[in-house]
Amino acid sequence: MDAHAAWYAEGEGLRWWDGSRWTGMRVADGRPVIDWITADRPAPLFVASALFFVAGAIHLFLVGFSPFYLVTAVLFLALSFFWLFGALHVRRVLRIPAPTTAPVVIDAVRPLPGEQEGTGAGWFPVSSTVSRWWTGTRWSQYTWTRSGIRPTFHGARSFRILLWVEGVITALGALLGIAGIVVAVSSSDADVMTVAVGTIVVGAVLFLLGGVLLALSPLSRRPLVVPSTPPAPLDPAAGGAPAR
Repeated sequence: MDAHAAWYAEGEGLRWWDGSRWTGMRVADGRPVIDWITADRPAPLFVASALFFVAGAIHLFLVGFSPFYLVTAVLFLALSFFWLFGALHVRRVLRIPAPTTAPVVIDAVRPLPGEQEGTGAGWFPVSSTVSRWWTGTRWSQYTWTRSGIRPTFHGARSFRILLWVEGVITALGALLGIAGIVVAVSSSDADVMTVAVGTIVVGAVLFLLGGVLLALSPLSRRPLVVPSTPPAPLDPAAGGAPAR
């Protein structure tokens, strides 16, 4: 029989099993923590590592045109190794054997999904794809998606990190764009101009991407951060959906 979603002993602490795989959510020293990186699959992280490695290699080649590219080359290569180590970590976690012992419950991870502390308990949507467990008196730290039930004790911190990453992407795009413009203005060499234009384009893409992600950040906040208000009452006529 497959283990249901719960906290199980793993290593020196507890780790969350979502019903089909291990996650990066753990309990260490009696409190919920999260791995330094977590993902459902390592493949996207390996792809990101490869893309940043290629970008770093290209910028190393471009150092001959401008010393500035050494800075971006080091940055891209560092990001490549970051995603590589992250992918290897995620793969290691996913390869841990499935739990065979009984779930472990401690006060630090309660209330758990299914625990009721009042009337009207249930799963309530907090976004179009995510629902959160309401105990009847308070929100829990657990959400439900098509991927399974996941704890969100890390949610507020993850959201702050997400904002920081989006800000870095935007700033990097602006930096590359400015650098490309400076190189283009200061040189009349055709090859250098080609590189400068390419740098400006890449910078513009990153700047726009970061800006769009920052604009959409409120949508990312909903599934990560516990709502500050109770859910809307259920509407029986709508089949249990929140009344509007």
